[in-house]
Amino acid sequence: MPNRFAIRSYVHQDEAAVGRITQDAFGPEHATRSVWQLRYAHPIDELGLIVEDLDISAENSDAITGRIVGSLQFWPIRISAYPSLLFGPLAVKYYLRGLGVGRLLVKQALSQISQRNWDFCLVSGEPDYYPKFGFKPVPDNVDWPGPIERQRLQFINLRSLDLEKLSDHTLPVLSDID
Repeated sequence: MPNRFAIRSYVHQDEAAVGRITQDAFGPEHATRSVWQLRYAHPIDELGLIVEDLDISAENSDAITGRIVGSLQFWPIRISAYPSLLFGPLAVKYYLRGLGVGRLLVKQALSQISQRNWDFCLVSGEPDYYPKFGFKPVPDNVDWPGPIERQRLQFINLRSLDLEKLSDHTLPVLSDID
């Protein structure tokens, strides 16, 4: 796999390809889900990641996505006063699912964000997928704006703060960073 796929940083010119891959992965109604209500700001471009399939030649590439077969973005949010990240969407072209493209993106992304000054990283995702990367269920003290399947809401601590130890406080609703 390492010879076939290349991971690189997101650039603004990837926007249309990422939009297409995300819509293909999650359906046209994906932006109506409550998790998208936290994505008011723009994603943090310098944290975004792209996977390209080097086996796709120019003449066989999709007009919009080209060789891009996977993407991962981060959005700035706050949990109370704590600057945090909303992870995702993690999107991979359907025919490559299960081949490690998502795992490649997640590992690279977590390595990258652990070097930054964010307190927590949250994801609304598959309950069986993210724990292998260190994500845990979000404690009940975190309010989510809108309906969500609670078992899908997971987090990882990025600094010395522990979201679990803040359980004696009711944290305000997650909010967008201006």
